[in-house]
Amino acid sequence: MIEDILKDKYGNYLVGLDIYENRGSLRLSRIIIKPEYMGKGIGSKIMEDLVEYADNNKKIIVLTPSSDFGGNKNRLIQFYKRFGFKHNKGHHKSFEFMDSMIRYPNLNETMKPFIKTLLRESLMTKEDSVIRQVVDFVNFSKEFLGIDDDIKVKLAFERTPDLKTTAYYSTNGFVVVYAKDRAIIDVMRSIGHELQHHKQNLEGRLKDPVKDGEDGSSIENEANAVAGILIRKYGRLHPEIYV
Repeated sequence: MIEDILKDKYGNYLVGLDIYENRGSLRLSRIIIKPEYMGKGIGSKIMEDLVEYADNNKKIIVLTPSSDFGGNKNRLIQFYKRFGFKHNKGHHKSFEFMDSMIRYPNLNETMKPFIKTLLRESLMTKEDSVIRQVVDFVNFSKEFLGIDDDIKVKLAFERTPDLKTTAYYSTNGFVVVYAKDRAIIDVMRSIGHELQHHKQNLEGRLKDPVKDGEDGSSIENEANAVAGILIRKYGRLHPEIYV
């Protein structure tokens, strides 16, 4: 765990260091340097080690600058920006985290195999902000729909016997969306549509996925309508998806 590593390395300079770590993210709660070591670059060295660890382990870092421990909030914001942190809003918004600043792991060469595993090669030619926006839309949609389980969303770039249309939902707990040569907004619409089917299933209203998914059925019409609502609401926050 990175907190233990940093405490072993810098413990003599610290009053306190709290980092909460899970499989995919790190939350930096506080770094407090002893007064006699302030201004000597200890905080910068800790951050350098922290972001290197996050990049190597493909982890997001989140934090919320505060003056609670004697620091100047605005100076702290500028300090963290030096290490790649962004305000958790707009293009960089993740609804998974409540913290005000976020840092995504750098998409360096060592990470590309990991990204390809998740999203396949077809999205690697796009800006990483586009990749993040698809993930962000999933988080946004789940929050809007009140879905709090671990539904999986997979982007496919090849046709399979199961994937004859633009997307499908499996009651086993996953969504598959065909993404090759499709605009991001169309991919998002398909995701929203299938997530609504998942919600219908959780509510016990999706009795027969084949019959209920037929054109013109009330279940299918509802999913179409909700997908449109999701796109409009997300589009108000992110008008760039219409470009």
